[in-house]
Amino acid sequence: MATALQRACIRLGRSHVFCAVMLAAVLVSNSAAASPALCDMRLSVELTPDVPNPLDAGFLSSLLSNQASYRLTLLDRRPGSVIVIELTGPGPEYLCRNVVEEMRKDGRVLSIHRSQESS
Repeated sequence: MATALQRACIRLGRSHVFCAVMLAAVLVSNSAAASPALCDMRLSVELTPDVPNPLDAGFLSSLLSNQASYRLTLLDRRPGSVIVIELTGPGPEYLCRNVVEEMRKDGRVLSIHRSQESS
């Protein structure tokens, strides 16, 4: 695509600066379109009361079981056994939902809801 743009610039007699700007715009738009979607969900998770320390990083990572590409970050602790976490990792959206479904199967999780609050 870059060579076609260069040929068009030469044919049209455009300046090198103009062509460089156009080429940069084309490359940026192509890289943005090619980059994969990311998973970024804010979740409210109700845990069983017997979870000893839901704030522990080891506990949070254990909720992901074998989902090594994803990460949980603690955002807040609410009354009772509720924590608010952020799930991040590769997308698209359906893969993110699959991770949440796997977390729901954990015996320490009573419920998971997608939070509507902004991060």
